[in-house]
Amino acid sequence: MTVVDFIFFCWFFNMQFIEVGTMVSPTIYARRCLSYLMNDMPQEALSDAVQALVISPTWPTAFYLQAAALLAQGMENEAQEALKDGCSLEQSSSSGH
Repeated sequence: MTVVDFIFFCWFFNMQFIEVGTMVSPTIYARRCLSYLMNDMPQEALSDAVQALVISPTWPTAFYLQAAALLAQGMENEAQEALKDGCSLEQSSSSGH
């Protein structure tokens, strides 16, 4: 995939699923966040990770993606906090609380 293809894909994805409101799901933001991370766009990735958290504040995966985006920007302390939050939520949900 070329950079031009990626930019077009992001624009199309954004128009179809996010701005039009066809679907509001944290997984849409999570997938785009991962795509941004894979294409060395950590600020955009962080924005989408935060949006996933807004939609689903108890979803551990959103915290893990936020941590990855923060780490990619050299924000190690903040990344560690996001990881702790995600782990805490995951442990709570697996223990039935």
